[in-house]
Amino acid sequence: MARRRPPGPAEHPHVGLEVVRLSVLLVATVLLQTTITPNIRILGANPDFMLVIVAAVGLLRGAEIGALFGFAGGALVALALFQPPGVVALALIIVGYLAGRYAETSDLSSGLAPLITVFAASIVASVVLTVAQFLLGREAPVWFVATRVILPVTVLNTLLAAPIFIVTKWWLGGRVERSSEVD
Repeated sequence: MARRRPPGPAEHPHVGLEVVRLSVLLVATVLLQTTITPNIRILGANPDFMLVIVAAVGLLRGAEIGALFGFAGGALVALALFQPPGVVALALIIVGYLAGRYAETSDLSSGLAPLITVFAASIVASVVLTVAQFLLGREAPVWFVATRVILPVTVLNTLLAAPIFIVTKWWLGGRVERSSEVD
């Protein structure tokens, strides 16, 4: 009885190119998030390009790739900004995974999927980061956090979702991969 060998690089030639594209996107996003974003203030908030791109990668490549991209992006951004790496990485793992699950179980043809995903992802990530800050002993009034932090960031990220999704989709080759098909 012959054993079936795992697929090799010849059977999946696009895997190497995909890794390169995701790696370049990751490095570019980390640089954008750590160098340019702190100097941009719109609607009283700084945009979170890493969150929006993690959500886009999750929508385009599925839950596993989205979570992995979120972990790598969160860890690199946190290390570059001298923040606790686990907190940001955890929030972006959740964002990438949930965006990927949404893409795997929903019809994305309407064009509203990036907006809905980034809106929900911004709220989820903000809540995770706020709870982590509370657990670390940095308390702030709930009303202040909701109206001065979560609301402006959510609105700004949602406004940025469509153009960033289009550029990310173009960069990753314009195709949507689903790791599991729903019947």
